[in-house]
Order: sequence, then C-alpha cells, then structure tokens
Amino acid sequence: MEKQELLSLLQTRINRVTAMIKERQADALLVTRQINYRYLTNFTGEEAQLILTASGDRFLYSDSRFDEQIKAQAPGEMTVIMRRGDWVVRIAEAFKKLTLHHVLVEGEFIGASEFAELKATCPDVEFTLTEQLVERARNVKDAAEQQALRKAIDLSAESFKEILPEIKPGVTERSLAAKLDYLFKVNGGDGPSFDTILASGYRSAWAHGVASDKKIQAGELVVIDFGSYYHGYTADITRTVAIGQVEPELEKIYHIVYEAQRRGIAAAVDGNTGRQVDQAARSYIEEQGYGQYFGHGIGHGIGLEIHELCSPAFPFGKEKLQDGIIHTVEPGIYLPGKGGVRIEDDVLVNGQHPETLSKLPKKDLLVL
Repeated sequence: MEKQELLSLLQTRINRVTAMIKERQADALLVTRQINYRYLTNFTGEEAQLILTASGDRFLYSDSRFDEQIKAQAPGEMTVIMRRGDWVVRIAEAFKKLTLHHVLVEGEFIGASEFAELKATCPDVEFTLTEQLVERARNVKDAAEQQALRKAIDLSAESFKEILPEIKPGVTERSLAAKLDYLFKVNGGDGPSFDTILASGYRSAWAHGVASDKKIQAGELVVIDFGSYYHGYTADITRTVAIGQVEPELEKIYHIVYEAQRRGIAAAVDGNTGRQVDQAARSYIEEQGYGQYFGHGIGHGIGLEIHELCSPAFPFGKEKLQDGIIHTVEPGIYLPGKGGVRIEDDVLVNGQHPETLSKLPKKDLLVL
C-alpha cells in the first residue's frame, strides 16, 4: 500500500476514535493494548503505550528495541518517546505536560496496581476506565483491512485444499492439524490464529475439539475449523468432510446445516442484527427437529482478532450490522457419540447483498 493511502486510512481511524473521546467529554485516551495502538499507528511491536488526544495528536511510548521499526511502520505526525524505566511514570509526566484534565483508560488492559499508581501520580487528572472503545471503531473494516482479510481467507482456503489428500484412515488428527498449520506459512500467512480444530468420529460432535492423537477411521465425519493470520488479520473457516460412506443421519444433518447457513448468510444485511442472522439459521434447524443440538451462537466478527463483536460491550446478537463488518456464519449440529457437522464462512456486510469471502465448495458433503 502506498504511504499516502495508509496515511489517509490511519487518519480516518483516528477521527473515529477521537469522536468517541469527545462524546465522553474527555481530553485523551490512553491505549495500552497492542492490537489497538497498532490500529491507530500501524506499529506492530509489543510493549508500547499510546496517548491519543481529542484533537488527534498521538504520543507513542516505546523503547530503543523498536526505534527503527517504528520509523519504518508508523507514518504521519506522531511524537515518539523512547522511554526507560517505569512506563507509568513517563505517561504521568506527559499528562502533566499536556495539561490533560480527563483521560480515558482501557479498563481491560491495565493492571490494578498500574492504574492505582497512575492516579496517585496524577491527582489532578480525572481517569475513567472505558470498555471496548477502540474495538468499536475497529468493527467496520476499511479498504486495507478488507484486503488483508481477503488474503488471509484465500491462503487459508488454499492450505485446506492442499491438506485434503492427506485425510485418510489411520492418520492422526494432530498430524493433519500440524501439516495444515505448516501450510499456512508456506502459502504466505503468519501462521494459525487459533489452535486448529480437527475432530473426527465421535469427537466431531465436540464443537471445539482441538486435534488429538485419535486416528481417523473410515465411515467418520471430520470437522476442520481453521484460519491463518495474514499481516495481523485472520480468517476463520470450517468445513466438514466424510471418510467414505457415513450413516444416513450424518449426511442428513450435513444438508440441514448447509441450508441453515445459506439462510443465515442471506440475513447478514446492513441494518439487521446478529440475532436476526442467528434466528434465520437456528429456526430452520429447529424446524428439522435438531434445535437442541445447536447450542452455540451463529457467529462473531473477525479482524485483528479471531473473535470480535462478541464481548459483553457489544455482543454480535445485539449489534446492528453495517457495511464493512466482516463476520462468520457458522451453524452446526452435534449428535453426542455419533458425530457433528459445522459449516463456517466469513461474510462481508455489503448493503442488501452479503458477500461470502471464503469460496470453498460446501453444497454437497465432500467424501474422501
């Protein structure tokens, strides 16, 4: 991406967050979460803190290990301070120098002792703990984020296709998951964004059955839930395959899940809530008599984290979808002791025409 384009995107992000700072009648926000200061600066290193003022001024505190990295990654006007020692002391000095009176602090990402020290060092500053403030700005993905997510999804799908010939009786779940994780990097990704779920047979009924030493057998379903990071952004896809012929009921629930997902994706339009997406899929599964076997939510946002739009601050079910949000739609049916099916894709909210970004085939149960 050209420097000028990146600067424009960063400025848009800054404007979103400063608008929220002003809404709360504050002078600045202290950002201590790595993902969040990355979003506002493009700097990817760890152990840094960012002060973002209501007027859009940025002050990034780091140390000498990241001096050159910051210069290379973080364009635009920003004051960079290479600190030593206790970061709280350095930040407190900045608050005094900037004559800030009301500062918002990311409540989930600062320690109790650090917050107490901050208040004790700055008795004239009013501090307010906030929850999921920058995260709210991150919900809608800009052009650069959409591009990175599309790449993460494409390379994850390509890696999955390459692993298919390896899925056969006698192979362990763990060895297949390890090969898939390896392929993510071979194909240009940064590696898996979560512990790859690869569960066969009775374990496919475990919604989060992380790969084990179990050997795959003929006549089983295999659920594979996977995703790679690419430049910090992640995919999240699930496919269910069969090892030879499976019981008729298992094939039946596959087609029910497919239709439920189709209905859920169709409901993922601008203005609908996540609950409406959920109900579009869940009601079909219930009509088919399997409602009790679909216990988890229909989806969540993805981006710099594998699970976004799913916190108590703004759960997926209650949030109104907007153009630019990218989220999963992942219904499933899990029959204890028999096996389970889940189909998951990443969907871009695009007006009244949701776009499924993950293109792997799914209409028919893939038999290996």
